[in-house]
Amino acid sequence: MDDPYARLGVLRTATQEEIKKAYRKVALVHHPHRGGSTAAFQKIEAANSVLSDPQKRAMYDATGSVSEMPTGPNPFGGSPFNVNISEIFGSMFGGRGFGGGGSGGIPRKAPVGPHKLHEIGVSLSEFYHGKQFELRMKRDTLCATCDGHGGMHVETCETCHGSGVKISQVQMGPMMMIQQGPCDGCGQKGKKVRDTCTVCSGKRVTESESVLQVKIEPGMQEGERVVFAGKCSESPDFERPGDVILVLRASSAEKGAWVRQGATLLHTVTLTWAEALLGFERVLEDHPSGRPLHIVWTGGFIKEAEVLRVPGWGMPLRATSEKGDLRILCRMEATPMPMSEERVANLRLAFPDWTPPVPRSDSVIVSGDPEGQSTHCTDC
Repeated sequence: MDDPYARLGVLRTATQEEIKKAYRKVALVHHPHRGGSTAAFQKIEAANSVLSDPQKRAMYDATGSVSEMPTGPNPFGGSPFNVNISEIFGSMFGGRGFGGGGSGGIPRKAPVGPHKLHEIGVSLSEFYHGKQFELRMKRDTLCATCDGHGGMHVETCETCHGSGVKISQVQMGPMMMIQQGPCDGCGQKGKKVRDTCTVCSGKRVTESESVLQVKIEPGMQEGERVVFAGKCSESPDFERPGDVILVLRASSAEKGAWVRQGATLLHTVTLTWAEALLGFERVLEDHPSGRPLHIVWTGGFIKEAEVLRVPGWGMPLRATSEKGDLRILCRMEATPMPMSEERVANLRLAFPDWTPPVPRSDSVIVSGDPEGQSTHCTDC
């Protein structure tokens, strides 16, 4: 066919709007109703049908013709070939056709950029009272000077006409194959950038400092997250930035005297045998609230591993004014109190039902040997 660009009087780099204006101009001159030639007008119509269709235009730019498209019976069934070549190549290459979102066209932006996780050490006292502080971090933002393009002038790629796809014709024996692939003239972007931005040096982003206002609420738990949506670095490759996520961790500097289990606090006290039998008192100075706690027990004999409950002295329940419980685990001291004959006599009086053990001929006497060995009684 005739050169459609020459027929309409436009350059190969003409935009669709320029092609439309040129067609109207020459059509008015050569229209048969205005005294023009029917043959000339048909050629103008043919030229416009090629250049106004991005697919036909891409085919003509790659092959110099659009007549290679078959017009015989459709091997896929149906009427003669009237197939959208973009759909054919899109299905072959897993894309959506020329300029689509698949592998054969301009790549689509991912919806959300990657997230960033940071672990924050929090003391038990800070979990109790809450805490507010500023977190400063470096962050990339789209260059305001070039609007994230990397250059001051953005032009449609002349090779692919903005589709991001390059079409080439390859001779395969008696057959002519049409191949589709990423446009190497624009790196599949569909656009070219001129005059590199002097502010971002073509990187499309600039570095800045971001300040996040972090608020840890009283009663929050270890492992909970504080999320700042969209506060990661901006990128031209993503629709929106990812999130900055702060993960709360118990501070490794804690002494370990207090163990947290949800809203419950667990604290261990070691009692003497006298305290276990007669009662005890303690002043706990390092409670997470910062207040000293004076506890008194007068309720009788305390057994090993017995747990006492102190209501309202645990951790706060988040978003309420209530507190959990403090549970005190009682342990006995390992060293027994010295036993004089007088104390033994007093204990016998305190336990009148106790009777002394009487060895028999077959009894095994357990000795106080540190190795824990036992011997038979030799005196009976």
